Order: sequence, then structure tokens, then C-alpha cells
Amino acid sequence: METASDLIAPLSTPSALPPSREPIPHRLTSKQWIQIASTLIVFINTWGVLLTFGVFQTYYEDVLLEGQSSSKISWISTTCAFFLLSVGVIAGPLYDRGIYRTLFIFGSLLEVVGFMVLSLSTKYYQVFLSQAVCVGIGAGAVFTPSIAATAACITSPATRSRAIGFVATGSSIGGIIYPLLFRYLQPQIGFAWTVRIIGFIAFALYLLSYLALADNKKRPSVTHGFMDLSAFRDLPFVALSVSALLSSAAYYIPFLYLPLLTEIRIPSTNYNFSFDLLAILNGASAIGRVLAGLAAAVFGPTETVCVSLALGSILLFSWIAVATTAGIVVWVIFWGMVSGVIVALPGAIVPLLCSSPTELGTRSGMYWLTGGIGLLIGAPIGGAIYDFKSQKPNWWHLQVFAGVFMLGAWLFILFPVAHLRQRSARVVGSRS
Repeated sequence: METASDLIAPLSTPSALPPSREPIPHRLTSKQWIQIASTLIVFINTWGVLLTFGVFQTYYEDVLLEGQSSSKISWISTTCAFFLLSVGVIAGPLYDRGIYRTLFIFGSLLEVVGFMVLSLSTKYYQVFLSQAVCVGIGAGAVFTPSIAATAACITSPATRSRAIGFVATGSSIGGIIYPLLFRYLQPQIGFAWTVRIIGFIAFALYLLSYLALADNKKRPSVTHGFMDLSAFRDLPFVALSVSALLSSAAYYIPFLYLPLLTEIRIPSTNYNFSFDLLAILNGASAIGRVLAGLAAAVFGPTETVCVSLALGSILLFSWIAVATTAGIVVWVIFWGMVSGVIVALPGAIVPLLCSSPTELGTRSGMYWLTGGIGLLIGAPIGGAIYDFKSQKPNWWHLQVFAGVFMLGAWLFILFPVAHLRQRSARVVGSRS
């Protein structure tokens, strides 16, 4: 029986062949498929919930938290996003120490409890504590360990890229289902019961994902601390992390502000259409995530993300010119596909920059921490740059801010792309 060390070691060392030159991998086992299905559910209940915050943001501004500024309300969603990714700094090393099962059960139950408490909330601080803190920490406790577990159980980097792209479609599934549930149920049964139903659905899905915990193997012994200090001397990993911070700051702005900005820029659109855009966006994102895995298996995950960051920057700048209903629909489809690639593939990139299988959880947590910081600061800064309640015509400042940050992310990822390509070239040369 292969252990996690057996699976990762050949892939994360400099002797690994580039994905395009590897032999065709064997078929996935039933245990691997169970782990993949479990992580798909995790994406539905973590990133899928996160991508629902556009409807929450609009409801809070119009009804529940009326009178609060856009920037202040956006701190709820961005803090939740920050916890989703940054908790990995603790959850990743704990996963390396074999505490996957405990983390998963604790995090999933905490997230569900957060939804139930949110359904009773009426004040800003109550919403913040339940949704931002409780849901965020719970989601974070399951997210990073699940990504690491999926990466650890698959031998081939090419197969791993396809698997990560597949599980990442879960965020699009959740990003379609949960906003539509909120939109159709909230007017009929109210905010409280709508949130409770979302919580019950999340809990039912988590019960299915617990199947992956039945075969949780003991991890190899770990000698490093909760922070891998050697990562700060690994310049490709540092550049990748900075790229994650910048891209995350820009990535979440369309998901959070698209409904509000569409109402301002295109007054002829109705209220429901703004929410339909989120469903369209997440549907297109699902296609992008699947294509990301396929492209990464051929060209490499870092190269695929690099191209996507460049296209993402172009799209964010072009968002400024969109002022028609047809135009916004087309833009949303393209942005959904490109942004899906940006989120889907980091789980396949980090293992390529690990020198040992025992670093995978820790370095994954460190990487996602930088992404969490970007999510934490991006939308509030955007809300401060343009207050939607002001109705002033300087909305384009927000889009320029997002485009510049995405452009910076593209520049920083060029270094790890060049590093991995040079390493692969040396390996191929030494074997020829």
C-alpha cells in the first residue's frame, strides 16, 4: 500500500519530469475517488459559500444592515475569506501531524453552527461574529487539509492537476446553488429560515464527505515547526505567495460588487438580474476550472495560471467600458472562466515547490495565508475607493484598482514559472 511519502516524494523533488512528458498514469482507485469527492464537497461548502456573499452584501446594505457603509459591510465577507485561507497556517501543520480527521469534523460542525447563529442575527456585530468568524474559521479548518489530502493521494502531477481542477468546480456549484436559494427563498420564508436551510444543506453534504475520513492514513513524522522558515529563503515560493496576495485582492471584487455596480452602471436592469449574473459567473467559472485542469496537465499548472492572470488583468480593465446588458453578460462569462483557473490550480502548484512530503500541509497553509490577506484587504479598500451609496461617477477607480493588482500578480508569477521550466529542462537534459 502506498503511503503519502511514496506518492509525493517522486513529484516534489527536482528529479520529477514535466507533466507533458510523463507516462500515462494508472486509473484512480476507489479510495482516491472518495477523497476527490470529499474535497469537491469541501469546495461547495467553502468557496461556494464565499461566492454567495454578493447576495448577502446587497441584502445587508438594502435591508438587514441598512445605514452601514459598503466598506464596513464588506469586512464581513472578506474576514470570512481571510479565515478560510489563513486558518491553513495552523490546519496545514496539524494535517502534517496526522490530525486530519479531527480538523475536518471540528471545522464542518463549526461552519454549520455559524449558519444557525447567523439566522438569529440582527445587529452588525452579531452578523460579523457568526458569518465572518464562525463560518470562516470552520471553513478554513477543512479547506487546506482537504486540498493537501487530495494532492497527497495522487501520484502523477498531470493527474493531480486534473483532479484539482475537477474538485475546484465545487466552488462554482455552490456559487450557483446557494445564491439562487437565497434569492428565491428569502422573499418567501424570510432571511432566518433561508440561512438555516443553507446550513442544513451544508451539513448534509458534509455528512457524505465524512466517508473520506474512514481511511485516513497516519502521516509521516514531522520535524519542522508550524512555520517552515526555509520557505522564506525559497524565492520561487515567495514570489508565488506574493502573486497570490495580489491576485486575491483583485479576484474577489467582481464577485462582491458586481450586483451593485451593475445596478448603478446599467439602471435599466432589474433587481433580480443582478443576482442572476452571479449564477452565470459561477457557471462559467465551473467550465474554466475543468479546462484549467486539462490545460495544466499538458502545459503545467504554473504556465496555465500565468496566462490566466494576464487575461484576468485585461478583463478587469475592460470592465470599465461595459455599460450594456449584453456587454455585462459577455464580460461575466469570460471573467468567470478566467477567474476559475486562478482559483483552481494553486493546489497543484504548491507541491511542485516542496522539497519533502512533510512540507506539503505547512507550505499550503503559508501560501493560502497570503491569499487570505489579499482577500481581507482587497474588497474593503475597493469599498473605500468607491462608496456605492454616493452614486458618484468615479466607479471606474474600483476597476482600475482590481486591474492593477491582477497585473502585479502576473508579474510576480513569472519567476516561479521560469524556475520550474529551468528545473524541468535540467532534468530532461540529464536523462537524455
